[in-house]
Amino acid sequence: MILFRPTARLLPLAFAALLIPHFASAGIDLTPRYIDTFLEGTTFHRLYFTDGARKFVLSLNRETEVAPDSGGALFRFTKVPDATFLVVRSRHSPTDLFEGITLDRYRESAKRLLPVQARESAIREEIANPFPINNWKSHRFVLNFELGGIRHVQSVTFLNLNADDQIALIVSSPETIFEEAAHRSFQIFRTWQEMLPGDEKPARGS
Repeated sequence: MILFRPTARLLPLAFAALLIPHFASAGIDLTPRYIDTFLEGTTFHRLYFTDGARKFVLSLNRETEVAPDSGGALFRFTKVPDATFLVVRSRHSPTDLFEGITLDRYRESAKRLLPVQARESAIREEIANPFPINNWKSHRFVLNFELGGIRHVQSVTFLNLNADDQIALIVSSPETIFEEAAHRSFQIFRTWQEMLPGDEKPARGS
């Protein structure tokens, strides 16, 4: 059973305005919803997002909790409770290329997504196209910082879903558990796929 309830945040998310300047506009809606789908005769209760009449589903396990947050979806993991994975719309556009002076602007955006209490922050790594699937173009920034005397890591991946929509994938955790937090987060997002006609029936209890 996938839990769906408000949850405490690991990091302050006061950057909502930075991420979602056109929240009311058309395009991908990252509000968490649920539906039943069929695969080889088996029914699965799955998370989905909408883009007009289209639905895009993600596969979750029982160790994952999801709640709406900042106009998107906040994932938490029962076995890694100090980690968060936030999926939201980006303030940038797919027309903003990951190169040159525009890439510098992405770097500044990634830094501005750190909590206001963060200290000694620095970008430790950049990865071009970390999701080589679905013809996606993306760029990831991995940042170190200190919060409350503990070393943390936050990765920010700007990803072009299509010609109109860019989203931000934000993984945050103490440094000691970041690799597991990132693995769980990205495994979820790699299951992204469009729901086909005939794959669904009314969701249970949603």
